[in-house]
Amino acid sequence: MSNVMHLRDFLRIHRVVHSNSIYLHIYMRFLLPIFLFANTVFGANSFNSTETVTMYNCPSGCIQNTSVEIFNHNFCESRLQHNTPPEIYNSITSLAVTIVPVVSGFPEYHPFYNVATMFVLNGFASCYYHYYLTWLGKQADEITMILANYYGISGLIYLGYSKSTTRKPLHIFNTLFMYGFLVSNTLIQNDQLFPTIFGVYIMGTLYMIRRVANKYNAPYKRYLFVSFVGASCWIISEEFCNEYTVHGHSIWHLLFPLGLYQLILKYDKLREIS
Repeated sequence: MSNVMHLRDFLRIHRVVHSNSIYLHIYMRFLLPIFLFANTVFGANSFNSTETVTMYNCPSGCIQNTSVEIFNHNFCESRLQHNTPPEIYNSITSLAVTIVPVVSGFPEYHPFYNVATMFVLNGFASCYYHYYLTWLGKQADEITMILANYYGISGLIYLGYSKSTTRKPLHIFNTLFMYGFLVSNTLIQNDQLFPTIFGVYIMGTLYMIRRVANKYNAPYKRYLFVSFVGASCWIISEEFCNEYTVHGHSIWHLLFPLGLYQLILKYDKLREIS
């Protein structure tokens, strides 16, 4: 019942802000991620606080459920520390995701501007996540990742397709996928599925990047290659975790924004041609 009420509140806010473009921009860039983050975290506090649940006044014959799932996730760095935080290297390098947009500048095209905003938030969120490895940190980190990809695809759809009849179903699919992803990611048992689902979501982004590049004859491979090297280092680090590969995730934090964000800035200029 509480989830239904939260959804009603969300839709009510959504209708109000659409009546004013200034409020809409503030809402989409800042209030929406905060709303989703708060609703997810505080709705799941019980999963991260205790191992048992006490049921009082249990009627005769009822079965008490005394088990509650506890969130626990460790990257290579903390696995080498007997599964204990903080992950110092991962925490510090996460801030590169925030620094790159601040130093490089923000795009003018509003969907890409939203992506940049998510990058800034994600750097701080990822830093917190790697330092404490809590459910709160996980949601703060991954919600901004999902929304960044959502906004990115939205902007690429406008650049890649000219007809509104083609754009509309793609926007609907993008929104539904984003919403379903956010909902499924609130379940602790789906924690290990995040990289797979996000990888599928990213494949859609890569397809759209290539389509836009072919349409405007724009370079893109060298930027994606930089991010690809970072992603490869992360995968190797997690699959073959040892004292030599431990910094793979940190390398990902550095190379991923250096490659992808520069591509975003290049595509932002295509908006004028479009």
